[in-house]
Amino acid sequence: MATRLNALDLAFLGLETQKTPVNVASLQIFEPPADYAGHFVRDLLANLHSLPPGPPFNQKLSSTSVLTAPSWVEDDHFDLNYHVRHSALPQPGSMADLLSLVSRLHSRVMDRERPLWEFHIIEGLEGGRFAIYMKMHHAAIDGMGGIALLEACLSTESDAPLKAPWAGLAPKQRGRRASGALLGLPARLRRRLLGQAQMGIDLGKLLVGHGMKAVGLQPDDSPAPFTAPKTIFNVPVSGARKFGATSMPLHELKALGKATGATVNDIVLAICSGAIREYLKQHRALPKRSLVASVPVSIRQINRSGNAITYVSARLATHRKTPLGRLADIGRSTRAAKKEVAEVLPSASINFAVMAQGLVAVLNRLGATDLVPPPANVVISNVPGPRNLLYFAGAQLKAGYPLSVLVDGQALNITVLSYVDSVDFGIMACRDAVPDVDVLSRLLQKAFSELKEAAAANPVAEEPAAEAAERSPKVKKKAVSRSAKKTARKTGKKTSKKVAAKATRKKAQTSRKKTPSKTKGPAASKAKKAAASLNGAGTKKKRRKKASRKRASSTPSATTADGKPLKSLRQRRASS
Repeated sequence: MATRLNALDLAFLGLETQKTPVNVASLQIFEPPADYAGHFVRDLLANLHSLPPGPPFNQKLSSTSVLTAPSWVEDDHFDLNYHVRHSALPQPGSMADLLSLVSRLHSRVMDRERPLWEFHIIEGLEGGRFAIYMKMHHAAIDGMGGIALLEACLSTESDAPLKAPWAGLAPKQRGRRASGALLGLPARLRRRLLGQAQMGIDLGKLLVGHGMKAVGLQPDDSPAPFTAPKTIFNVPVSGARKFGATSMPLHELKALGKATGATVNDIVLAICSGAIREYLKQHRALPKRSLVASVPVSIRQINRSGNAITYVSARLATHRKTPLGRLADIGRSTRAAKKEVAEVLPSASINFAVMAQGLVAVLNRLGATDLVPPPANVVISNVPGPRNLLYFAGAQLKAGYPLSVLVDGQALNITVLSYVDSVDFGIMACRDAVPDVDVLSRLLQKAFSELKEAAAANPVAEEPAAEAAERSPKVKKKAVSRSAKKTARKTGKKTSKKVAAKATRKKAQTSRKKTPSKTKGPAASKAKKAAASLNGAGTKKKRRKKASRKRASSTPSATTADGKPLKSLRQRRASS
């Protein structure tokens, strides 16, 4: 039975080129049972090969072209050996060796003539551990779907029977009988038509709102797509990938969020912001404007196949110097973004994401990525994972690192997955644009430490006054400077005279303070009169008379030809 792809699934297919494989994956580290007798990995592989696949793992695309709107159909020539593969690191394999291998595996585009998934068991990791790297095309699954798959094949019991990841998910249960479904058809059709109409209204609301934000007619705490500044991450990507990983204690992130009044997701964004800011500073490439993160938001329904996500934009406040200042700005931005999504139907949010991804795909196909601002500078996704210890054929899961997608114009993606008391960061980058991804891993830990230290020094739920003041000095200084220049242009020389007079008064006041208080006689009288004059003593009339006498004494009188004084017009009229 064929299964249709939704619009977002088709958009992900359209994004893919040889240089931009649209694969999502997970890297899981396992520790075999301590008392196992034999070769655990080889025995595990033998048992897995005996388990048959289920949908969607035994399905392929009905057509390799997006233009034909393909469906998922069963692969009549399915070959499990092609999809399940065995690799080994030179012992003792380090974490760096494992990440290097996974980087190469994630760089490859999968064959669209086959089901779009691969499963790799990698042995030889130091400490006797092994790893499982499994990737699927993003058209087949999203982040929350991957978590559902993870929980379906792993168990909370160490002695639970083996389940293959490709066994598939249980089909959605139908709660109504066929006759009841037929009787309820008119009501369901009416609800669907009303829902479609409301979706159109909500989609229009999103488009108009983002358009108004883009031109500055509406507050943009949650910025519109394609308004982010250019960075070294926003370049065309090559086909090579570089993967980095690091972990942090979840209880510390939660405590940090409680101390600062922030959510765990905001804490994750603030940590990423601090690391990216420092990385760009080291490369002398930090923009003056804040970077923008595209944050996937799941609106998945239970057991739904394909993709059920939308994207919101959040400011990372990379222009702020202090960790708490960045966290406060990020909190305002994410609250605005959540409110925006909550006010519309989920279908409107998904369709908006489809339109944005479709535009990105068109720009990539046309090679026009550099001609427009990036939709966002980086994708940061935080996926909540299992809270209990999990086992796979008796081997305990120690950590799980997610790997995501890169496209032209976005050479960096950070995806975060929580598991028990660990928050595992997966950093995917284009090898050419970000060759030193291991530096970013270390900077994430540094940003986490700086945020903890700042929160310990300012244990408040809201942004401290010092942090709030950080944003304003430069703006105020510029405003005062512009005001002074404007006044100077209007007053001309008057401004210079006032400044000179003020300086003279200040000098006189200083000399008066230095003059002994017991001074008497003519000198004291003169000083007193000078001080009174500089301080504005006397009337304006006296000052005008004094100025008039000064002009009269300095200007020669007009005379006639015989040397007599020239009479004024009034005197001539009186004599006549």
